Amino acid sequence: MKDRREEIAEKVCKLYRNYGIKSVTMDDVAHHLSISKKTLYALFSDKEDLVKGVMESIARNKSVDLSVPQKMTVNAIEELFFYYKVQVQMIRDHKPSFVYDLKKYYPDLYKQFQEAKKKRILDSVQDNLIKGKREGLYRDDLDESVIARINMMRIEGIMNSGTFSFEEMISPDFFSEIFKYHVYGIVSDKGHKLFEQELIKLNIQ
Repeated sequence: MKDRREEIAEKVCKLYRNYGIKSVTMDDVAHHLSISKKTLYALFSDKEDLVKGVMESIARNKSVDLSVPQKMTVNAIEELFFYYKVQVQMIRDHKPSFVYDLKKYYPDLYKQFQEAKKKRILDSVQDNLIKGKREGLYRDDLDESVIARINMMRIEGIMNSGTFSFEEMISPDFFSEIFKYHVYGIVSDKGHKLFEQELIKLNIQ
């Protein structure tokens, strides 16, 4: 069961995504959530503590998303498609002002959040690669640790190079190309056939 602090953090996250972090005051939060400022400050010492609570809530939810396929009876490629759908939804929900405000006004929290996110992604990609090799769906000669880091480096390079516009980078079509680029480089012949079948099934061009 979620505690009161976590419940409020999840609701505030929606406010921050819609209006940005900087423009939403503690007074605004109390008003929108219909709680007293006394209650709010009893749970969060100040705005930075509230922002931290929001980021912890986001990280917690992302960890749950990444762990779901591991509890299901699916192969490595089906698992990848689950991650793909989660990522596409994240792209659709992405709010530039939220990330901008976090990076500008709370750089330490932004750095912590990015490092935690990077570790979650690296771990999930590496676990998936190990699983895919075991199932014969991925090339048996690939080094899962190296491939996971190359994948992370490629994504970070795309995000920071300035080669693509922000609008392009948050496009589901753009992410689809990155996804296919990654998968086609790791699948075996058996995995390639299964991947093509899944693309057709989900109508991914």
